[in-house]
Amino acid sequence: MAVTSRGKDLDGEIAPIARSSYFIIFEGDPKNHHSVENSVKKRGSESGIKTAAELAKEGLDIVITGTIGPRALKQLEAAGIKVHAGCEGKVSDVLDKCMQGKLPVCKKATYTGYLGI
Repeated sequence: MAVTSRGKDLDGEIAPIARSSYFIIFEGDPKNHHSVENSVKKRGSESGIKTAAELAKEGLDIVITGTIGPRALKQLEAAGIKVHAGCEGKVSDVLDKCMQGKLPVCKKATYTGYLGI
């Protein structure tokens, strides 16, 4: 499982997939995690889909994020990854909700615009 974040630890805020500075990668137990810097976050309109491609390479089953565009969502779904989007707050808080089964699976993009960064 991975969470898109502005920070590199559990106190970081959830970030939109295209603008996340880090991915917090969890391996089984929530205490077993590490952060990976998002090297493609400043690629303009391609940031979301390129970030999704990077996450798909990690062999994940779940991605938790803030907003996500339609192409990035489609990329993750094609890789067999469940997406929980529209999340806000600290990584630790959202992780708790996920472990309790309180995060709905994303059925459609939560962002359809262009940030132009």
